[in-house]
Amino acid sequence: MAKDFYQNTKINQKTDSNERRRRNKKTGNCIIGMAALGLLLAACGAPSGGAKETQIAERKEEPGEWPEEHESCEVQELSGYLYKYTPVSPYAGAEITIRDYKGEKLETEWGAPLAFRFGGEADVTWRFYNSPGEMETALNKAAMEETDENSLHFLYYTFPMTKDDHALDLYDTLKRRFDSKEHPLSVWSADNGKLFYYIQETVKEEDGNEFYYLYSRSSRVNLYMKDRTAYGLTLLNAPSENDDETLEYVFDDVFQRYGNLDFGHGMDEENLYWIDHGERLTELENPKRSFLEVRGIDENWEFSGDEGVMRYFGVLAEADYELPLMEDGRMLSLHFCLAKDDKEEELRYYLLNGFCMDEPYDMTVTDMETGEILQEGRVSLSIELPDTITYSDLNGDGYADMRIGAPVHVSGAKATEEDYTPPSYLLWDPQTQQFAYKTEKEVANSARAVANGLTEEEQEEKTKRERRDSFAPVYELPKWEEPKDYIKLTGGRMQEYEVQEEDSLWRISERFYGTGFQWTAIARTGEAPENPNYLPVGETVFIPEIFYIRKDPYSRGGLRSEGSFQIEQPAGFANYFLNGDVSYIPWEEENQIHSLPVTNPVGENPFHEPEDWEAFQAEAIRCSEELCPGKVSNLTFEKSHLEDGCDLYGYYFEYDTGEEILEYVDFFKFGKANMSEVIGVREQEPNTVLVNTVRYMAASFVDYGGEPGMGWGDGTIPNAGADKWEYPYLHNLFEAAREQFETNN
Repeated sequence: MAKDFYQNTKINQKTDSNERRRRNKKTGNCIIGMAALGLLLAACGAPSGGAKETQIAERKEEPGEWPEEHESCEVQELSGYLYKYTPVSPYAGAEITIRDYKGEKLETEWGAPLAFRFGGEADVTWRFYNSPGEMETALNKAAMEETDENSLHFLYYTFPMTKDDHALDLYDTLKRRFDSKEHPLSVWSADNGKLFYYIQETVKEEDGNEFYYLYSRSSRVNLYMKDRTAYGLTLLNAPSENDDETLEYVFDDVFQRYGNLDFGHGMDEENLYWIDHGERLTELENPKRSFLEVRGIDENWEFSGDEGVMRYFGVLAEADYELPLMEDGRMLSLHFCLAKDDKEEELRYYLLNGFCMDEPYDMTVTDMETGEILQEGRVSLSIELPDTITYSDLNGDGYADMRIGAPVHVSGAKATEEDYTPPSYLLWDPQTQQFAYKTEKEVANSARAVANGLTEEEQEEKTKRERRDSFAPVYELPKWEEPKDYIKLTGGRMQEYEVQEEDSLWRISERFYGTGFQWTAIARTGEAPENPNYLPVGETVFIPEIFYIRKDPYSRGGLRSEGSFQIEQPAGFANYFLNGDVSYIPWEEENQIHSLPVTNPVGENPFHEPEDWEAFQAEAIRCSEELCPGKVSNLTFEKSHLEDGCDLYGYYFEYDTGEEILEYVDFFKFGKANMSEVIGVREQEPNTVLVNTVRYMAASFVDYGGEPGMGWGDGTIPNAGADKWEYPYLHNLFEAAREQFETNN
């Protein structure tokens, strides 16, 4: 839909009076007169300029002479007179001359028709014609005649639209002749869709903004359509720029008789097509396909009534496709036919509450070589989008599958596919030789199954296992995955690499780590040359093993502070921001995660040097033995390097409360301005979900620097057990466990 009538500024454009006076009046009249003739020719099918004269001859011309009719009336009575007048011929034109004119718009109540009070007298000369060609000649002559400079002169004309004349054809013709950037041609629906009209607007830029002006003296197209009859009004002259306001009154007063023009909707080519067409066939290639649309009716169009033009739209009634099932394979024919309700005989109403989608279609799949019907069933499509269905190999098995888009049709607008309306999928099953409905997750599962050489059932079970530990490290990315969806880490285990020609430690570091600055992490044997710049071809070097943690695509996002830091919070975990206390509270379904991104109190990475990390491990072992004797087991330490240049540290252990075994996990990462510590506590389970999730959250921490959202300093509660070891900026989980369980006992 182009735009609402409410949004257009209904202002008369003021042209410069000096420039206007320099115009040649006779030439101007000729141009405007030809505009009026163009309207008639376009609507009635008559060619302009004498071309294709045989088309005129084909129209039946009624014999007879039509006498001129002269009438005079007060300007105040002009609109009523024109509205009630019944011409003796369907092709009629009136030359209107208004002398001693003046006008005033009266104030009316909201929703009431406009009211006017005019002064002056209107002389009306009616002429009637046997054909559009005869009308063209006469109106051309009238447009060329000299007029009284002190009077307003109009051409008023009316003619029928025949069964072969269409609203869209008229629009295309007028658009070619009159549309321009300064004077765009618009079509509007008015009177709740019972009346529509073609009008040439005027675009004027004021203070950097564009305003649309209606009924300006430069508008050469003012054509109204009702009940397939056209009514036009064209201005031949305007003696003074002060007449613009009076012109607006004249146009409003004349045409408000035909319908309420105070509001309406812009009509696009789709609307115009369905006003007077019953069906439309579209044929396309690659793949070969055809679509048959029929006119549907939007019964939700408020107050439109049976004659409302805005309620029509195209309903996809049938669609046919011909496509190869697979490369060098057999051809399939797919036929879709809109399913009818047993109680509904006509294809009319397909909108519910203003929306339309997922209409039922009967689908037939046929083998084009043998004629065998392979499948008959029902699918769901929407309207107005011929290429709602696309065919591609969705799961990589070599067979064509079907993606069915789900566009949404809203009253008065064409269908558009929205993100919130997911498509549906039909995968071809070569075993059953039929299309089967699949969800988006099932399509992804099928693609992974094909890539892994598994059945869909086997892949689904494998996926379920992986889903239980979605952040488990992987050591080789699947081919269908994107590196940007993973966090890359380098662990402590070493892998061998044989030096190739033109290799250097820097280039090897770039290849494995994404940066050359990690070349010092590459280990060489004792027999290797001492010069690090000399790297013989064939030498074996040792590189810390690389692994990946998948990012959570459904993460709700944890703490975010612009210009400070960010940490992810995966769904399915109960997350608490630490306030000094670390406690364990049983959860039936959720894992308990604590996180605390704060200002980095040490100002640097305190464990960067190997001896510093070894000293921390020794201190942690001491605390486990002294604070929790006999309670701690399986104490494990980790150190990894990330692509952003930071290191990731962690330790985890099992703690025996006397009644149950708890898992404690602690990972931390240091940035230049901020640091993050993530702690997990839960009852022991036979997998590593907690360890992997805590590792992921800590690794996802991003330090933006600047002013942190949470601070380190006076007024904060000390970390649990900070006074029990040499690292007060970290939580001492051994002391936290002792305080909660041993002290209480």
